[in-house]
Amino acid sequence: MELLTAKDLSLQNEGYFAFKHVTFSLYQNEIAYILGDNGSGKTQFLDTLASLKSPDSGKLEIAPKARFGYLPQIDPEIITKPVKKYLRDIQKLSGDLAVRDSQLKELITYMGMAPYLDRSVRQLSLGLKQRVGFLAAVVGHPNILLLDEPFSFQNSEIITNMLDIIKDLRDNNSGVVIASTVQDDSVVNYFDSNYLLKDNKLTKITDRNMSVHYMLIFTVTKKTMALPGDISRYLSVNIDNLIELKVPMKIKDSIIKEMLELNYNFEGARVLEN
Repeated sequence: MELLTAKDLSLQNEGYFAFKHVTFSLYQNEIAYILGDNGSGKTQFLDTLASLKSPDSGKLEIAPKARFGYLPQIDPEIITKPVKKYLRDIQKLSGDLAVRDSQLKELITYMGMAPYLDRSVRQLSLGLKQRVGFLAAVVGHPNILLLDEPFSFQNSEIITNMLDIIKDLRDNNSGVVIASTVQDDSVVNYFDSNYLLKDNKLTKITDRNMSVHYMLIFTVTKKTMALPGDISRYLSVNIDNLIELKVPMKIKDSIIKEMLELNYNFEGARVLEN
């Protein structure tokens, strides 16, 4: 069953397209992953799916009785309530469809937030605020969950726990959209469909490891060693102290690790498309 469908959606901001002519559907029992660089339009696309922004053209169809949960990349709201009260208030607003008290307690513990229940949300670190936002998004047991950069500022254990919660929602007939920049390859198997948002266009990726490449950017240090043959074949740019390597997604993490061992400074990565 389709939970939401975007048909030929376009959105402009100050004369520039955030995205254009996008067609996209989210189904029950689906986790859709949208990959894109910073500034590629992912946030504005999720805002449009959540009906927080109106598209300039196209149509958005949402299933009846849809219940949204949304974790924005940056929440503009300043929350002065303690964590426990804030989550309880959201639980109450969600009514009978919300998770039970015992489930909320389990979720809080699973996300490592039990020690912070009496702390004001505004006083928390960015990573902890992100966890509170994630819990707030799932506490109403949504059937449409939109997550913008949910894994930022989190360690591998918390990311795994978040994915387990997301998968549980998926297995109980929800649809989930996750938008993110570079993400660890170990999470790929959690996703049912993969998309690339680039140059204002959303493209479905059928073989993610083969279709997506990264340009890895490094700078040289005084202790840098020469590139071995297995890495030099990916060399795209070698100018002064700048090294750029074009690599397939499936070996991205191993190449970064090897380059660090060769004493190169890792400066970042950007998504490419074949």
